[in-house]
Amino acid sequence: MSLVKCHHHSFTVTDMDRSIAFYHDVLGLELVRVSDRSKNPSYDRLLGHENLHIKVAILRHPETDFLLELIQYLRPVTGQRPQENHLVGSSHVAFEVDDLNGLYERLTGAGHDTISPPEDVVRDGKLVARAMFALDPDGISIELFQEFEDVVKG
Repeated sequence: MSLVKCHHHSFTVTDMDRSIAFYHDVLGLELVRVSDRSKNPSYDRLLGHENLHIKVAILRHPETDFLLELIQYLRPVTGQRPQENHLVGSSHVAFEVDDLNGLYERLTGAGHDTISPPEDVVRDGKLVARAMFALDPDGISIELFQEFEDVVKG
């Protein structure tokens, strides 16, 4: 048994339309589909809730295989929890961008929150990237970075 590939990353959101607007209109992911799922025993069993009712959106990066799934729980109703990177179980997705400063201006100009403005990432005395964390409409961390050196190899 072996993993074949990473298929998608998923976030639970409180307002599907608002989240789609952020990931599609601001970040540029393509909307593949929005589905309404209810009265489906397999989903009830998979997600551990009786009479589950969810909305599911699939977004895709236009030039790669990356898929982002957004889920809004209608039954049971979506609940809130702290969204801080240092908490166990927290998650974020990272996008490489070609103009981080420009994207930061676009995000803040549209009223979106960030954890920080763009910061230089220096490793071993060498500038390897410029990075920041934005917050989606639910306060979920989205890492954005502009790579100057291969950050994985370093």
